[in-house]
Amino acid sequence: MPQARDLGRFLQPPSPPARAAKADLSTRVGPVEFSTLGAMVVVRCPQDLDPLMRKAGGMWDPGGRRWLIMRRRIGPVVRELRRVTDPLFRQAGMDLDGEGT
Repeated sequence: MPQARDLGRFLQPPSPPARAAKADLSTRVGPVEFSTLGAMVVVRCPQDLDPLMRKAGGMWDPGGRRWLIMRRRIGPVVRELRRVTDPLFRQAGMDLDGEGT
């Protein structure tokens, strides 16, 4: 009965590495907001970033007007968002590192 064994593994509390990965998720990167919904990461972002969410395998939730992305795919999304949004905010005079200009 492999299905019962898989279900038991799913219901166990997260292991220490999984808890650490959950803690590493920042709540904002530029105009993008992150939160969790079960095993998925909820992403709210401007429409300009839709191609990036699709590339990461995100699923659009029209009722919540948000993207749902698997946690294991969120690392590359965050790195790309930092690369893409930082220059835009710096051009507008906003420094995301906390130092005002």
